[in-house]
Amino acid sequence: MNRWRVVAMAFVLVTGCATQPSPPPPLLRLDPADAARIDAARGALRPLALDEIVALSRAGTPSADLVARIRATGTRHAIPAPEAARLQAQGVAPEVVDVLNEAQARWAQDQAAAERVRRDTAAAAAEDRARAEAERDRRRAAPYYYDPLWPYGYPYRHGYPGGHFGWGGGVHLWR
Repeated sequence: MNRWRVVAMAFVLVTGCATQPSPPPPLLRLDPADAARIDAARGALRPLALDEIVALSRAGTPSADLVARIRATGTRHAIPAPEAARLQAQGVAPEVVDVLNEAQARWAQDQAAAERVRRDTAAAAAEDRARAEAERDRRRAAPYYYDPLWPYGYPYRHGYPGGHFGWGGGVHLWR
């Protein structure tokens, strides 16, 4: 028996030494030049304005590259038919206009879905709160001993002769 105690103590000592906390890692700070470069890269990913799309189309940017940039930047515009005709007259390819309209439609669908989720989540939370409040009121107003397995309650009287036996309620003998 003493041998096992020695082994257990050795194990505790060895594991205690092996789990010493390591020093926290040093804080890394960005150079101002790195921070400026990151901000410039973020600026390149901002959504494109319609004037920029027209300028890029007139500059000879291929439609595939322009579509890729529109998708990468998350650009979306609702373009009605007269505006689409004006853009095409200014040199914007029809597939670019279609991509802009598709992005706007997808964004609108995403917003509607998010709103439904918010509404359903709020309704479920309100229902849960109402259910919890009703349960609290029921427990507060019940003159009987409450047992979650028998929600109708038991008549509980002090000095009930013979005790009280219930399904999951416990035993109460003469108080």
